[in-house]
Amino acid sequence: MAADHKRQATAGKIATPKVAGGKDVTDSDSILYKAVGARIKITVAPYNTVLEGTLFTTCNITNAIAINTTPAPPNPSATISSQPGDYHIIPFAHILNIELLGAGERVEGSVPGFDGALPSIAKVDLDAVRAREEATIRKIKERDAMRGRGVSREAQEIFDALARTLPCRWHNTDIIVNDAVRISKPYSLEDCKAPQEKQQSIPHVKKVLENFFAKKRSGAGPQQGQQPQGQAQNPRVSVATPIAPRKGG
Repeated sequence: MAADHKRQATAGKIATPKVAGGKDVTDSDSILYKAVGARIKITVAPYNTVLEGTLFTTCNITNAIAINTTPAPPNPSATISSQPGDYHIIPFAHILNIELLGAGERVEGSVPGFDGALPSIAKVDLDAVRAREEATIRKIKERDAMRGRGVSREAQEIFDALARTLPCRWHNTDIIVNDAVRISKPYSLEDCKAPQEKQQSIPHVKKVLENFFAKKRSGAGPQQGQQPQGQAQNPRVSVATPIAPRKGG
């Protein structure tokens, strides 16, 4: 309980970065905007964690900054921008204190802000981001549509086996293959049905099913209480009888 009160008290003291004139943090007059590319040290709530590194960017849309905490390279001729980065995203509300340590690396002769920062910061292609998001959502929906509802594990295995080579979809608990063959419970070869005009699709579907069942039988091994074919019941293990030494050598 005392720890909870302490955390709440700390959260109440969290200060957002001060912006000159009340402008957005990406405004050309913003303190944070001018500090992009500089070496900074920040204290972060709730555990007063101290991070030191290069201010990579600041964003007034997500209300966060990105800091690269990779240390300066030991070789003076190497640049920080050529080194692998270790980036941390820090919300404004978690920043307790910011201290400017140095100007950091910038393009020679550049003014403060994004344009002269190293490594350079390119604009985000929002159309490409939306396209990737839509493609990801579409794939998730497609995978979800391939999962049966209220079907057994074996039924799903049969569906997955068919779907590897044939277009399949679920219709309640029935498997529809090629929009022609309907396979109902218990999904055996005899359960493959099709309209009269699509009967030619059944043999191929049955062939795939036969291969699936054959592989499953071979991989499952003999059932309990059964002996593999070709092996006698209760086989006895042969034991070699020792030969007594001959008398007289």
